[in-house]
Amino acid sequence: MTVAAGGVPSMSSKLSVCLLHFVLAVISGWALKQSNGRYALAAYGLFFGHAVLCILRHTHPNPGQVQRVVCDHSRRFAPVIFITLMIGELQEIIMRNDRHGSGDWPVAADWPYIVIGLYANLLIVMTLRCLFGHTNQSSLVRLEAASLGLCVVWNIYGLWHLATSEENEYGHWSLGMAIQVLLNHFVLWRLALHFNITQLEVSTVGMCFSVIFALNASQELIDSQTSS
Repeated sequence: MTVAAGGVPSMSSKLSVCLLHFVLAVISGWALKQSNGRYALAAYGLFFGHAVLCILRHTHPNPGQVQRVVCDHSRRFAPVIFITLMIGELQEIIMRNDRHGSGDWPVAADWPYIVIGLYANLLIVMTLRCLFGHTNQSSLVRLEAASLGLCVVWNIYGLWHLATSEENEYGHWSLGMAIQVLLNHFVLWRLALHFNITQLEVSTVGMCFSVIFALNASQELIDSQTSS
């Protein structure tokens, strides 16, 4: 992204960011039309709302502080929540076709409670940072990053488990999505340190690919269930 003097983004950089979010809105909107599962609808709806919100922010001549903060937080947390929701969708596909009728979540029997615990912990840390960030900024930032990283690791484990489970005959797209999550969170953000691109652009491209991987992983699992 090109930045003008004084740290103000140039017109070309705003256009590129808006274009990326427009692509994300189109892809996620199309995915919403193709899906009917509750977790999938929530996941694609989350990305669609994020894209629209960011388009409004970057096209506004003078966005407010609240709008900036909401967009920045959405950029950090929406990709992680999206993957968690899609793991729920993939598990529901398996459970709908479970011939044994055990009713257990494939990743873990207590998967919903583990997810609630992880995100409740993250929410508590975010609240503490908002309330006491002026006194313990560095320690709370590290604690928030660790809490978010824990959610990411749990997502990677869930996708890996689904990709290698007996219920998923192929699992290529699920495994690819796990690798993509790993790269997006721990590796690709470093591109902004070495190339003329921002973390916002990197994360938005990652979200677009997440939608593509999620759609294919869902269809792959459906095909695997119907063919077995």
